[in-house]
Amino acid sequence: MAHRFCWIGVAVVALICSSCGGGPKAVALPSVTYSEAPLPSSTATEKDVVASAYTKFVAMLERADSLPARSRERELATVMADPQLSRVLQRIDEMKRQHIATYGHIIVHVKSVQLTASGATVYDCQDSRGSGLLNSITRKKINRGVQQGNTKALLVKGSDGRWRVSKSITLGEGC
Repeated sequence: MAHRFCWIGVAVVALICSSCGGGPKAVALPSVTYSEAPLPSSTATEKDVVASAYTKFVAMLERADSLPARSRERELATVMADPQLSRVLQRIDEMKRQHIATYGHIIVHVKSVQLTASGATVYDCQDSRGSGLLNSITRKKINRGVQQGNTKALLVKGSDGRWRVSKSITLGEGC
């Protein structure tokens, strides 16, 4: 049952990124470089910037289903990079076909930020009880989130210097 609620939380986040109609459009995304070596020293300021980027990612997901289809990918690309961006866009299309939408807000509780030369990892204990999925036609709620959703997000720094989520992973209920 806990696994089901965790998936629901992921679905909520993905659904929030949805919008209706429109065909795919080419969007120039910033390039990203990868490396596995840990950074020799991590400043609190950079960790704060990463945590802020992650928080903006979650907030964007909450309103993504209301973004116009023609600008959705461009707007989402400000807070996420592939493969996360492509997965979210695909999930939005699936949910739209099934008449599913999101509601509510997710409260972020960043527990830690780890920096490496290849990017950053954020561990979050999000409270998604006030959010969930609903039928977009009847407005009837299908489910709701959990009090403690253990989440891990991988972020990369683009060539423009902005941090973006490249992968968000639900680790389970409880933190």
